[in-house]
Amino acid sequence: MRALAHTGFFTPVALDKHQRKLLWIFSVLYTINIAVSNVSLHYVTVPLHQVVRGTVPVFTIAISLVSADPPTYSRKVYLSLVPVVVGVGLATYGDKYSFTMLGFLLTLLGTVLAATKTVVTNSILIGKYKLKLSALDLLYQLSPMAFVQTLTWAFFAGEISSARAFLHDYSKEENSDLRISLFSALLVNGAIAFVLNIASFTASKNTSALAMTITGNVKVVLTVVLGCILFHVSLSPVGTFGVALTLAGGAAYSAVRMAERKARLQTKAIV
Repeated sequence: MRALAHTGFFTPVALDKHQRKLLWIFSVLYTINIAVSNVSLHYVTVPLHQVVRGTVPVFTIAISLVSADPPTYSRKVYLSLVPVVVGVGLATYGDKYSFTMLGFLLTLLGTVLAATKTVVTNSILIGKYKLKLSALDLLYQLSPMAFVQTLTWAFFAGEISSARAFLHDYSKEENSDLRISLFSALLVNGAIAFVLNIASFTASKNTSALAMTITGNVKVVLTVVLGCILFHVSLSPVGTFGVALTLAGGAAYSAVRMAERKARLQTKAIV
C-alpha cells in the first residue's frame, strides 16, 4: 500500500485527530469481527456457521434502524429478505450441524459484529461520518492498525511461538518444496484478500449496508456451488432449491430497490 502511495497511484488524505480516532475504533471492530468468526469455527461446523451468518441482513436492518441516521425500508424489501435468509439454510441442508453452546454464542456474536461492521463502513464512506476516503486510502489507513492489533492478539493467544515452531520445521532442507508451496499459497491468498477488501470498500461506497449483506448471502450459496464443482460433490434437491431461492431473493431485493429508486427520481422530477 505504501509503495502505491509513493508511486502516486493514489494520494492519502490527511486526517485530523478525531478522524484518526474514528478509524482506530473501526479497525478494532474489523479485527475483532474476523477474530471472533475464525475462533467460532473451532466449535461449530461450517454449515451451521454459514446458516447463522445468513441472518446478517436481519441484524443489519435492526442496527441500521437504531443508528444515528436510520434508513427507511418498505414492506417489499423486508419480504425479499425471507428467501435470502431461508435459502442459505436450505443450501446446507443435510450437512452435519454440530456445535457447542460457546461456539453458537461466538458465531452469533460474530454475526452481530459483521452487521455492525457493514453499517459502520457505510457510515464512514457515505453516511454520517463520510471521511471522503477512496477504497485504497481506507485500506492504507487501516492496514497498520489491523497489523498491530492482530500481532497483539497472536502474542497473547500464543500463536507467535506456534508460528515460530512451524517455520522452524519448514526451514529444514527436506521441506524445501513444501516451503515454496506454502509461501506461494500465502502470497496468492494475500493478493486475493487485497482485491477483496478493495472491492468490498468500493461497493460499500456505492450502495447501502443492507445491499452488502444481501450480496454476502449470495456469496455463500455461490461458494457452495463452486465447492461442488471443484470437489465433485453433488447437491441434494433441497440444497439446489436453497441455492436457487437465495439467488432469486437477491434478484428480488435488487429489483425492489431499483424500482423504489426510480419512483423517487420520478417524484423529484415532478416536484
